[in-house]
Amino acid sequence: MKKKMALALSVVMASSCMSVTGYAANFKDINDVPWDGAKTVINSVADLGLLSGYEDNTFRARNSVTYCEAIQMLYATLQRSGTAKQMDAADHYKYISFLQGYNIPTWAQAAVAYGLQNNIITTNDMVKFMSGKTSNFATRQDVAKMFGNALAIRYDVDRSMKAAVAFKDFYRISDDSAILVDLLARLGIVSGDNGNNFNPTNNINRAEMAVMLDKTYNLLKNGVETTGTITEFEDSGSYYKVTIKTDAGTSLDFHAVPNLVKVYSGSGNSELAMSRLNAGDKISFAYNGGSLESIRVMDGSSTQQKYNITGYITALKSGEIRIENENTGLAEVLAFDGSCVFYLDNKSVRKSELEAKLKDNSDKHAYAGINTKTTVEKDKDSSGNSTQVEKTYVTEIYVSFADEYTRTGVVDKMETNYISYKPTDSSSTNMTYFASDCKYYIGDKSVSQSDLKSLANSGTVYVKITINKEDKASKVVLSEESFTADSNSSAKIYDVKDLTESQLVVNSGGDKITYKFGSTNSISNITFYTWDEDDKEWVTVKVSNAESYFDKNDRASKNVFCKIEFNSGGKINRIYVSTKKSAWSTGSESSAERKAEVDSISDNTLKFKNSTVSYTLLNQYNVKINPDKDVDAITGTVNGALVKNPLSILGGKTSSLTLFRKMVEASDVTVYAEIKADGNNVIQSIEARPTAAKGKLVSYDADKKELVLDCNGKEITFITTRKPSTGTDDYTYEDLETSGYIGSILSLTFNSDGIVTKIAVNENAYEKGKVSVKGVAESAKDGLKFKGKSKVYSWLGRSNTEIHNYSLESSSLDRVKDAIDDKDITVYAEVRLTEKEQVDRINVYVQDAEGKFEEFDESKNTVRIITDSGNRFTFNAVTKPTISISGVASGKWNDLAVGKSVKLTFNSDGLLKSVEG
Repeated sequence: MKKKMALALSVVMASSCMSVTGYAANFKDINDVPWDGAKTVINSVADLGLLSGYEDNTFRARNSVTYCEAIQMLYATLQRSGTAKQMDAADHYKYISFLQGYNIPTWAQAAVAYGLQNNIITTNDMVKFMSGKTSNFATRQDVAKMFGNALAIRYDVDRSMKAAVAFKDFYRISDDSAILVDLLARLGIVSGDNGNNFNPTNNINRAEMAVMLDKTYNLLKNGVETTGTITEFEDSGSYYKVTIKTDAGTSLDFHAVPNLVKVYSGSGNSELAMSRLNAGDKISFAYNGGSLESIRVMDGSSTQQKYNITGYITALKSGEIRIENENTGLAEVLAFDGSCVFYLDNKSVRKSELEAKLKDNSDKHAYAGINTKTTVEKDKDSSGNSTQVEKTYVTEIYVSFADEYTRTGVVDKMETNYISYKPTDSSSTNMTYFASDCKYYIGDKSVSQSDLKSLANSGTVYVKITINKEDKASKVVLSEESFTADSNSSAKIYDVKDLTESQLVVNSGGDKITYKFGSTNSISNITFYTWDEDDKEWVTVKVSNAESYFDKNDRASKNVFCKIEFNSGGKINRIYVSTKKSAWSTGSESSAERKAEVDSISDNTLKFKNSTVSYTLLNQYNVKINPDKDVDAITGTVNGALVKNPLSILGGKTSSLTLFRKMVEASDVTVYAEIKADGNNVIQSIEARPTAAKGKLVSYDADKKELVLDCNGKEITFITTRKPSTGTDDYTYEDLETSGYIGSILSLTFNSDGIVTKIAVNENAYEKGKVSVKGVAESAKDGLKFKGKSKVYSWLGRSNTEIHNYSLESSSLDRVKDAIDDKDITVYAEVRLTEKEQVDRINVYVQDAEGKFEEFDESKNTVRIITDSGNRFTFNAVTKPTISISGVASGKWNDLAVGKSVKLTFNSDGLLKSVEG
């Protein structure tokens, strides 16, 4: 009986509710996985037999996992890693009746029985497993509880639960699961989503399960593992000195010999050489006693990007490699070190295997990351004399194949069929032609080639080019921010603890990190900067000067800060040192120039059209002035030197930020600007000019060369040339000064100085008519003539002629004729004519008048006089006209001035402005 039971259990363990596929790589849907890296993990756990596929050869990564499947997979993992032995048949038999009572399927009974016996699950958990004969899906927190209970036998739990509390939805994790979720988070078995939520009540899917199985297996198989940060990493020749500060606060020192300690990248099985580690790397590691067994670099570490050289292989011979350097664009020939190691797709291979793969994939691009070492060797010069020379050898080479590859750099020039650019960290210029189906982007936005060209030629612009098999660009992406900014420059400001010609030591969150200057970070490739507080700028210095700067301020008990930038190979490129954290608030360590059409201003943020970057506007642009010097408020000078306004608006009446905002915010005004911004995209100077505008005419003064438009409710004053063109013979710039055009819709054309050179009338204020003739009006028999001209224009008649009268209180044609006929009144008229040259419309302005004073009606703001011809006229006046009549006190005019002779003068709108007598 006992032998039969053992045989039955072996069958149970070999079977499952899912049929096992032969090889993981054969899954038909292996590319349909939820995130990068999942494919590698799924293949790994499938090869180990921890998680299998379906009968139709699919994996179905997004399918949910049941409680029975979860405990079965955990049981298999514990067995495969050597942590658990197969359950004894007699022990299993004790649970048969109990499990059958909960409808646990036969294939899962051994795993469930093991879980019950070893306190991985409890009898209270059994109600979750099945609903009748149907298996229930497991939640993330319940699976974490199973795995946590299994691992808690070997690893201590932390009642403070710092790791679990870090999840944003920690409050949703059940009390009995929280401490075990914390254990798995500390061990790196589980993590949150992109928003750092654990999602405890969500069903766990097969891809997530694969990750948990893979990490648990590796943890159990490789021994004690924990997480921490490398604080010191030093090459001592035959071994590396590694100091690791664990997340628990313990500092551990190791001597690690390359090739004896496995180094992995991220959560998969990608291998790394130990030389690629660096101080500051976040890792998980396994060790036994005082010996390191393995190191796993956490996802996102810069170590995964760290090479001395990157580029594309052009030839591989027995003792050397030829490569087109990605950073410099130059061809290089490098010799192999005798112990050089080769990796293909992050798996260690022999050199012969790599050569065979290069031949098999000759139609693809072979991308290589190369690490090197430099030695000093004896040689002979051309005269045969012994000398010492530096020689560089390849110690590690990482190769992968691709149909396309990308390059980044700074745009030099873009034309219709090609783009030229300087590759990152290079002074050479490359040129790439566009494929016929090339796609163009600004950031994530698809754009036309013309939009891309406009941005490409607008200042400092960065490019990322995808190059196809024919060495043509299949995709071009432009941005005003460097594509390597996130991975190659440190956003952190560090406290400097030591700076010498051999190392930089900084404090990061209480941890001391040491950067050694040597083979990893060659001092000759690092540029040092110190902050000049007087001139408010970064100054390039030698490393010895940077060291003196630190020593001087350190002795004076001043804090010294720094920022570190890395190049695309992960090596230190620049180091900025300052005693002022404010040095970086100006962002002066880098700057950008931009010239393009302004798209918008919102909340002190300026954006250009087709731009990927927002620039900050200052309410008041500060000129770089020594704070110890005073600015003369009247002359705008500092010690006699003129202070230049960093905001200039060409063609603007003023150069104020208010006017600049008004122009940009008016949707019918197009504004072009050239800016200089610091490294934090704060604008230091602006030169702006309008390039197009449309709006209603408010006023135009040709003598002052000022034209005011109402552009979407914003009145803006534009400067014009002395005689702007109208583009038509129907009207001139002088006609536009007349009141008949007020309210007309105008379009303006500007020159490169922002000055209006052309004014076009889109829609006239009085029904698209035109002023045909104007001047001082004189009477004529049955018509109208103008002073100095003989031509007579007939009237259409009282009911047909349109009167637009500014001066006279009455606007009847008869009263207009009376004013024109009266020798004591000078009338200026603007006339629109019919095709038969009849007066269709007349605008009337009184220029001056004489007569006897009769009344000033303050309520109506009018003045009435009687001319010598006996005509009474009432004129519209400005608000509070000037009245000065000899011998009459102010306010007594209607009592004492009646009958006195007066002269009336009018403004340009025909409104009475003064009465004198």
